[in-house]
Amino acid sequence: MTALAASRAVALRKALLRPVIWSGPGRQTLAMPLTYMNRSGRVLPWLMRRTGAAAEDLLVITDNMDLAPGLIRLKRGGRSRSHNGIASIIDAVGPGFCRLYIGIGRPADATVVDHVLSVPDRLEREAIGEAIARAVVAIDMLLDTSPSDVMNAVNRRA
Repeated sequence: MTALAASRAVALRKALLRPVIWSGPGRQTLAMPLTYMNRSGRVLPWLMRRTGAAAEDLLVITDNMDLAPGLIRLKRGGRSRSHNGIASIIDAVGPGFCRLYIGIGRPADATVVDHVLSVPDRLEREAIGEAIARAVVAIDMLLDTSPSDVMNAVNRRA
């Protein structure tokens, strides 16, 4: 989120009495829930009323253990596939939103929670940093290009 906000020179601020930091209404609104990941969807009804957005307007950026570090995938709709944050968002707004997944890989010798909360090793950090840079480019493309065209561009296997 910080890379995206920095690329747009956008300042995020905490919404009064709401568990979210956001950039305020506009053509694009950046928002990051301050809740536990498993409760990410709780702030969306308020945010969507405030911005006039529909579920189809949302792009959720999240990690994905089923992708190797450094890979990104864009997808529209679908199920949560056991991602509790996505499940919370689906419960709040339905499944019609886009998801941009950034790969973090599966833990080799740690629990899922420890893996997600740990600091990746140097090579993984570099790969994830490159993926974040490509994700920012993909998000820029989404402003002027259909999601299916962006999916074709970013979901290609290297």
